[in-house]
Amino acid sequence: MIPLVETGGTPWAIGHDIGRAMRDQLRGAAASSRAEIDLPDAAIAVHVDPYLEATRRAAPEIVAELDGMAAGSGVPAETLFVLNAAAELNQAAGVFACTVVGVTQAGTSDGRVLLAHNEDASAGWADYAYVVKAEPDGAPAFAAFTYAGLLLHQGVNAAGLASVGNALSARDAHPGVPKLFQYRRILAETTIEGAIRVATDPARAFGNNHLLANAEGDLFDVEVSGCDWSLLHAGNGFLAHANHFVSSKLVHLDCDDDLLNSRLRQARVERLVDADWGTITVDGLKGIVADHSNFPKSVCKHHAPESDLDYGTIGGVVIDVGDRALWACAGNPCRAEWREVRL
Repeated sequence: MIPLVETGGTPWAIGHDIGRAMRDQLRGAAASSRAEIDLPDAAIAVHVDPYLEATRRAAPEIVAELDGMAAGSGVPAETLFVLNAAAELNQAAGVFACTVVGVTQAGTSDGRVLLAHNEDASAGWADYAYVVKAEPDGAPAFAAFTYAGLLLHQGVNAAGLASVGNALSARDAHPGVPKLFQYRRILAETTIEGAIRVATDPARAFGNNHLLANAEGDLFDVEVSGCDWSLLHAGNGFLAHANHFVSSKLVHLDCDDDLLNSRLRQARVERLVDADWGTITVDGLKGIVADHSNFPKSVCKHHAPESDLDYGTIGGVVIDVGDRALWACAGNPCRAEWREVRL
């Protein structure tokens, strides 16, 4: 079962608890990351400073959390920052194939607001996945999925705000706050408006997609590029998203010329939600993120040797926003054991 780290206090203390509890995983991730960042060490050193300075200005408390994680794990803070800024430092490398979906009360069996997310990455990263349950000083308690010391916090907080998302790669990227820091900042917010303002902060560096919901049933998808953004509203319906821009004013910013698989995954999830509309449950969403249509490039993807992919699904998340509850697994959702965490 995916590990659970329970913590609280100052940002540094939270980071230190995570670093100490997940020391082996963070050290393993640091050792593996060099092969995945297609830049020489000297180039990384030159490029990282503008991102670090922008993040210190916009989110010093999150930098403090990362510093605490470094102290707890023994992994240098600079290495952890590079891990969290890998997409920005290696912009030409494309994106992994994560998928998200959110469903308003009208679509569920008992009036719940539900979100789901599949996290995709290269082989081995499922071994570094964990769940954080935290009570920060001065911010809402939260429960979130992440891995490898990343600030990729897909989760829900005690204010009834939930956040998942997936990668978009935009042509107008520039130095700024890495997107993984944005996820962590969103979970410190108490309103969906505050979350949208964080996601669209002009200090951001890169493209990304944020799917946000509150306990009252408001569901928004925020597509951001380096310099522009667009807001999609679910109304009383649902929203699904993969790894291509949907907004007509942003589609020209997609870096990848071949986004067919992304469009197919999004269409597949939309059809599955539509087919079960009005009866969707937590278990139903677990089934959707475990779907194998178009295998191996399905919503639930399997690494080699089961397929010819060099990437696959390393974890899944389902969130009941109103109940402030999260279910997470490490590995393929079709066969992994799910852990339930409640605030």
